[in-house]
Amino acid sequence: MANEPTPLSKREDLLHRLTCLQPALRHRFRATIPADARATMQEAMEDVTAAQLEALMLLHQAGSAVSMHQLAEAQSITPSSATQLVDRLVRMGLVERLREDEDRRLVRVQLSEAARQKFEEMMRLHLRSLAAVTEQLSDDDLRTLVDLLARLAQPASAEIRA
Repeated sequence: MANEPTPLSKREDLLHRLTCLQPALRHRFRATIPADARATMQEAMEDVTAAQLEALMLLHQAGSAVSMHQLAEAQSITPSSATQLVDRLVRMGLVERLREDEDRRLVRVQLSEAARQKFEEMMRLHLRSLAAVTEQLSDDDLRTLVDLLARLAQPASAEIRA
């Protein structure tokens, strides 16, 4: 029979299922956040792009000022791209630059106090959402999920060489 679709391998079928789960997971996460809190989050981060949000998350996780070099490296972007990204975040009042007294060339970046407060509230909502979405998992299941996702987040050796 011509033009019959080739059956998917078991792995291809699993990958297809994983792809189909992504929108449902996004919807499930959104559904766990109350509408007023979702509106507050959107208002607070209205003009923030995905790359900017990633930079803010990195700065929040660091807990202290990060050099521009470290930020560029963590995001796999060039130093000039990091500078442009930080310029926009400074204009938005979300980060501030710090210069070292000993070496004025060294520029560090940290979240502004206003951004830190907004971000911490957003993280509380996000953790509450994660707790609601994962409540049906046992602690062992959740540990397995986190371990598997951590493995996926690690760069492959080919990516490191590139």
